Amino acid sequence: MRIAQIMLAKRFGGAERSFVDLCRALGVRGHKVLAICERRSEVLREIEGMDGVTYHTLKVHGPWDFVARRTIKHYLRDFDVHVAQLHLARAASLGGRAAAALGIPSVAKTHNYVNLKYYRAIDHLVPTTSKQHAFLIAAGTPAARASLIPNFSSIVARGGANGSSAAGGSQLKIAAIGRLVHKKGFDILLRALARVRHYGVDFICAIAGAGPEGEALHRLCRELALEEAVSFLGWRHDVANCLAGVDVFVLPSRDEPFGIVCLEAMALGVPIIATRTDGPLEILDADTAILVEIDDAGALARALVDVAAHRAPAQRRAEMARARFDRYYSEAAVVRQYLALYARMTAANGGLK
Repeated sequence: MRIAQIMLAKRFGGAERSFVDLCRALGVRGHKVLAICERRSEVLREIEGMDGVTYHTLKVHGPWDFVARRTIKHYLRDFDVHVAQLHLARAASLGGRAAAALGIPSVAKTHNYVNLKYYRAIDHLVPTTSKQHAFLIAAGTPAARASLIPNFSSIVARGGANGSSAAGGSQLKIAAIGRLVHKKGFDILLRALARVRHYGVDFICAIAGAGPEGEALHRLCRELALEEAVSFLGWRHDVANCLAGVDVFVLPSRDEPFGIVCLEAMALGVPIIATRTDGPLEILDADTAILVEIDDAGALARALVDVAAHRAPAQRRAEMARARFDRYYSEAAVVRQYLALYARMTAANGGLK
């Protein structure tokens, strides 16, 4: 099958990671993938040299950019695309209209609660959570035109346990990963860590990420006298290395539509503490993680202290989370759903040419 994947955002976050992983997963399965990206995008370093993937770039000024739409149409036609998948609003608006003009069926992964005016030319919508699916239906999307398909992670779990201590009494190793922006709640994590210290728990915490809140977070870390215990690693693509040997992964977000990094922690068998945001509530529960209220540094601190004091229960939750990942959120499980959707859409469009 000849499949286009279009992502026109410039930064790199969860949606972009999903795009890159899907391109790679389709390519290694023998499909011909056309990746169309903004030429200033951070995803290019991930796409270049990827097996089975041809990529083209263009400069995009906005969802109204008719020159960009014409260029996308040219790329789709020359690649003889069977089905096009679009990621985020700009790609849905420009790529959707380009695909429609060529009679190519289109799929748009919504990634969040979207403004549907950008998705008018799209044939089928793919929300990643049940709440996103309900939002689309309530907004008037016919049920036959929306399929819930979750995100996945391509991280392969190593054999045996993650390497965290189940015996207790040792230093608690904490990791957090994400863009350094307000909605990710890293300020709440730092305030929680200050409370953990008052409980007498010995810990170190590594925060991997970059973003506009970086300077403010460094300043808060100094104000809370956490410099010796907290390290900022900058943006990292080697998530498996960031999580190797840690005792707990923390997702302190104020808003998290899905949280692919939670899947990565699940796959690697790392105990998880996450806020009760949409994504974690979709993929985790009390059997697989500790879930705390949003913006509650005290609750997050108590959860960390609980993990420090009770390593074995934390590891049991992690093992159950890894089993859930294998069943529902592994690459094989999710890509199979996409290929079935593509097949239905191309069949309805007259089959593969």
